Amino acid sequence: MNEYTVGYKKPPKEHQFKPKQQTPNGGKPKENIPDVAGWLDKPLKVKRGGKSISMHPHEAAMTSLGKRALNGEPRATKLFLKQCEIAGLLDAQQQEQTHGVVAPPRGAHPRIVKVLTDTYVLPPWDPDEYAATEAEFKRDQAHVEAIYVKFLEDLNLEDLNHE
Repeated sequence: MNEYTVGYKKPPKEHQFKPKQQTPNGGKPKENIPDVAGWLDKPLKVKRGGKSISMHPHEAAMTSLGKRALNGEPRATKLFLKQCEIAGLLDAQQQEQTHGVVAPPRGAHPRIVKVLTDTYVLPPWDPDEYAATEAEFKRDQAHVEAIYVKFLEDLNLEDLNHE
């Protein structure tokens, strides 16, 4: 008969691990696995300006990190800047001018300036681009004047026919 002795690393039979038992769901017993993704997306209640508001956890963490960085904590500053870099917030961005005064070149026609500003960018423009736009503008203006003269002639003819 094989006798089992209890001792170091040899617990009594009733305290030993039992073999895995089959469960109705196919084998492994259901474990309580925390829903980390759910936690990361669940809004947090935070106080801002004396009021309780909901905030995304990442926004709350970045706000806190930013405040610590502004208070002079070097580690918080480094982490905050690293997160900004990851998000692409430190990349150089070319922004359109949304205000200010535009000074067109002397002698430039205001309508041509508008066309060039809308089509290209703010001055200074390439002289060839300005000359081409000015020529097109003068051609269009002459065409409009010809149509207007024709309109007036037709109007006068109608007035003469009615009399």
